[in-house]
Amino acid sequence: MTDSNNWTLLPFLRDSAGVDTMVTACGIRLDISRQRLTGEDLKRLVDHCRTRGVEEAHRRMMAGEIVNPSEGRAALHTSLRSFSAGAPKFAEVDRERRRMLDFARQVREGIRLGCRGDRITDVINVGIGGSDMGPHAVYHALRPSNPKIRVHFLSTVDGVLLERILDVCNPLTTLVVVSSKSFGTRETLVNAAAVDQWLLNHGIVGTDRAHHMVVVSANPDAAAQMCLPEENFFRMWDWVGGRFSVWGAVGLPLALSLGPEVFLEFLQGAAEMDRHSLTAPLEKNLPATLAMIAFWNANRLEISTHCVLPYDERLRVIVPWLQQLEMESLGKNHTPDGRRIPGRTGQAVWGANGNEAQHSFYQWLREGTGRASIDLLWSEMPGHRYAEHYRVLLANARAQAEALIMRDPDNPCFNAVSAIVMDAVTPRRLGALMAMYEHKTTMLGTLFGINPFDQPGVELGKRLSKRAERGEDPMTAVAEEVRF
Repeated sequence: MTDSNNWTLLPFLRDSAGVDTMVTACGIRLDISRQRLTGEDLKRLVDHCRTRGVEEAHRRMMAGEIVNPSEGRAALHTSLRSFSAGAPKFAEVDRERRRMLDFARQVREGIRLGCRGDRITDVINVGIGGSDMGPHAVYHALRPSNPKIRVHFLSTVDGVLLERILDVCNPLTTLVVVSSKSFGTRETLVNAAAVDQWLLNHGIVGTDRAHHMVVVSANPDAAAQMCLPEENFFRMWDWVGGRFSVWGAVGLPLALSLGPEVFLEFLQGAAEMDRHSLTAPLEKNLPATLAMIAFWNANRLEISTHCVLPYDERLRVIVPWLQQLEMESLGKNHTPDGRRIPGRTGQAVWGANGNEAQHSFYQWLREGTGRASIDLLWSEMPGHRYAEHYRVLLANARAQAEALIMRDPDNPCFNAVSAIVMDAVTPRRLGALMAMYEHKTTMLGTLFGINPFDQPGVELGKRLSKRAERGEDPMTAVAEEVRF
């Protein structure tokens, strides 16, 4: 670890006179006053962003240029939530979005029914990774206490989860959404086959199956693979990565459960953040500021871990969603042309519900022998009617923002804290928050010099798992697959 004498003089940004430590947009306020840098450091970071071409790379991405060189693809997740006819791929995105939302309306209004004439009361989302984490995070944040249609997320191939979901669902009132970009993900196909067998066991066979199962995929053969009609197929595109895909047909379970109007509000909030990210100067740009701070913390301060602490139950599942988004995107050590990158790239993202975590791992954050960058998240409006609960929760959040940065100044172990405050956890604000973190991640890809849109390590794991299923020795398989 770096000599502690190098760290005793690091001030907080709030110690620099005349520096604005607040950035606000789309109902979200970012406070970086507790970050460990000076006003001059921040100016140099802005200059470095311009030198690295962060703004231009961001514009190129949203314009539909090839920004995923290893796969030769664009990365147009922003088009999935655009309402502008000038957005790339708008016509096909709009057509599929209207079709998806119309399907959701028909299910919710009882026009589309189960094969015996029953209304749909439950949706099983069969998918893993990006086909699970985004919808799961949004559903947890926005679901009412007693939703009209409940969503169950079947992700892991562990049969325990399968049993627990099937045991509480009635097949005659259940719609299954099988979601996989490639429609080759082994876990998803095994789970889909098991749920299909469950339908079969309850007499749902032949054309009746079409009342109870749809597929979401970029694979045009997905419906045929599941013996379903083409009208039960909802399209993804290869120019949207799985971890960026909640804005399209992967979000079908959200439109079914929360309603098309809520889903559209969610998209509109993200589109507002997209406009902000394109038009705001770097000094006042929310995702760019987050990216600059993360770059500084990883490289200058050698902080390898980023802890996300939402003080709002509705944002609990944002933590694993963000973990996948950042770590799958930024967990790389080579440039797209194969050169090894000096220094650090993405941080390890972890965290938990902030109030619970105070009684779990805050002792490590406060006095352990490590460094952490921290995002504290809370809302200015509670999601419930219990005033005393909200008062106590908010007092804890504000107190911990200070407690977590107070360390022995002679100790090389310290924390750097940002506070992210939403004016309310609404569909629109949630969309803006998630889009903000997406743009932070892709901008960091530019700063680090890596491709944030591929995942070669994930693909390697899939290939090795298939070989292990065939009985091959994993050690031999690794030696054949990996070349340094």
